[in-house]
Amino acid sequence: MGEPAYRAAQIAWWVYKKLATSFEEMTDLPQSLRQKLAEVASLSGLTPIDDKISADGQTRKVLFRLDDGRTIESSLMLYEKTSLSRERRTVCVSTQVGCPVGCPFCATGQQGFERNLRPGEIIEQVLYFMRLVSAEQLSVEAATDPARRPVTNVVFMGMGEPLANYEAVWQSIEILNSKHGLGLGARQITISTVGLIPQISRLVGESIHVELAISLHAANDALRNKLVPINKKYPLSQLIPACREYFKKTGRRPTFEYALFQGVNDSVEHARELSCLLEGMNCQVNLIAGNPTACKEFTPSPMKRVLAFQKNLKDSGVSSTVRVSKGVDIDAGCGQLRSRWIRDQ
Repeated sequence: MGEPAYRAAQIAWWVYKKLATSFEEMTDLPQSLRQKLAEVASLSGLTPIDDKISADGQTRKVLFRLDDGRTIESSLMLYEKTSLSRERRTVCVSTQVGCPVGCPFCATGQQGFERNLRPGEIIEQVLYFMRLVSAEQLSVEAATDPARRPVTNVVFMGMGEPLANYEAVWQSIEILNSKHGLGLGARQITISTVGLIPQISRLVGESIHVELAISLHAANDALRNKLVPINKKYPLSQLIPACREYFKKTGRRPTFEYALFQGVNDSVEHARELSCLLEGMNCQVNLIAGNPTACKEFTPSPMKRVLAFQKNLKDSGVSSTVRVSKGVDIDAGCGQLRSRWIRDQ
């Protein structure tokens, strides 16, 4: 546009620090520039069409319509301060409309794949909840204070496979991390992947080393081929070494997500297989009872079996936590709100 370079910093300050929703709010920009910006760009490409809040008030799930009419969903999860962790306000973002992986237990996986999200569509999911929290709980000025920032963590665990949309996801991470953007530390950003090995190797070479979570769900290829079909292309014999290499090169200890389904992958033998697979590896296993979906083959494991599974891992020297399910009463699991919306149309 032929404007001085410092105007970019001004605009970024309004968008990411003041959480502006229109260019007209950017009062230190010339009126002519504000008008030109409004003609070629938008700060509100997402339209909320459904909004659910859990009974405990700790989880909020929003279904958005994109500018082409397609829909995605995002979540805000609130975690109170404990003796082991600080207070967190975590946004879970989508990176694709639908998902190409097709995991049979996942609501998003059953929707098919429509398209990748653009960087702006990813970032705006975070901005939406930052504006929401600022309006309801905090002053906008708190966005510049890391201890009181409206959003403290961002996880790429919503709809889609983040590493299948690598360029857009990485651009959004650079904005999340930048001092001119949201200023989130690398440890406050997590990418969850089913295990696209070339992209994991590419992450190793990036300048920002984010947290890495692997959607594992099984410790042998036969079962994982069924639960996570991409395993046929990138089997465990390739995936686990790639994760070891990620830790070696970045110092970031990988987390292995393991959703437990009754009678499918939650037996003592399955726990022993997992312990053997991860033997000697500096990692964390995140156990969670699977989300209920329309597929009756996959029902969440009862907590008794989850805890028995965890005990077996502990006895084998594998570190694990049991993740508390949040937002079950509002279908907050990946893709569930969108699936219901599609079904009701």
